[in-house]
Amino acid sequence: MMTPEENKFQILSIQTTYKCNMACANCYLGDMLNNPKFKDIDIVKFEEAISKLPKRCDIRFIGAEPTMNDSLFDMIEIARKYSHRPQILTNGLKLGQEDYVIKLKESGVNFLGLSMNGGLDDEMYKRFDNGKYAKLKTRALEYCIKHNIVPHINIILDPTNLHILKPLQEHVIQLCKKYNRRVGGVYPLTFRIKSIAEMGNYLKSYTYNIQELIHIAKDNFGDIQPVFEMDGQKQKNTCVFGINTEVGIMGGKATDWTVDDDGLPDRGSKRRGILTDDFMIEPFFEYYEKINETHTPRLERP
Repeated sequence: MMTPEENKFQILSIQTTYKCNMACANCYLGDMLNNPKFKDIDIVKFEEAISKLPKRCDIRFIGAEPTMNDSLFDMIEIARKYSHRPQILTNGLKLGQEDYVIKLKESGVNFLGLSMNGGLDDEMYKRFDNGKYAKLKTRALEYCIKHNIVPHINIILDPTNLHILKPLQEHVIQLCKKYNRRVGGVYPLTFRIKSIAEMGNYLKSYTYNIQELIHIAKDNFGDIQPVFEMDGQKQKNTCVFGINTEVGIMGGKATDWTVDDDGLPDRGSKRRGILTDDFMIEPFFEYYEKINETHTPRLERP
């Protein structure tokens, strides 16, 4: 644990809320999800912590679902006030409204993570996310590309949804053509494929290791060259690669969320931390391991 002044993480996640407008089969929050005992972040204490960070960071607003926090745009403004780069990690449901995407862009969000576990296939969304969301999520994706927000497309894979990758990539290519987006460089659109993390709520299915994910990427994206280094740091369970397309070189990323013997993925990450409910900073998954054991995150206190 460290104070905000001591932060060494390039990516700092902010648990904005425990509320969500979906009920996904895979959710590391488990029974903390939509639990009224767990309150939204205190925005005054959030600004106090952010103001003390010693270097510019990627401030990643997460949830449950960050768009469920009515103060999200105020927090984005605060992150920019202190020269940080605001990002959100979202299921995309509210981004199916074009006005919302425009507001995100105008607030200073240039990058976001968009969950698309079903690609264009509603049956896969029913399996992974317990609802038919293909139309809404593809609309959110289009609005992001249209309004020059770079989507980082996140896909949890198991043997049932491998078929979604090629059609989804082709759909992205057509959207980039439609809105004259050249990917790579200033528009680093990325596909990220991930295995299932057996943490919180999760599908009882096969969990791919990193070599299997690389094989899947090669089958679907062509002759990729995986690199196990990010931000100058060696990685064990994550690699990045380029994907050659007719609209430029898309980013690619594969992450193995296989848990260790103590039930934790990505232990010891030096890239990603989280602002805790006590407004200190810890490695991301180690923090969730702790609060899952004690059930004492952001509880409503007397």
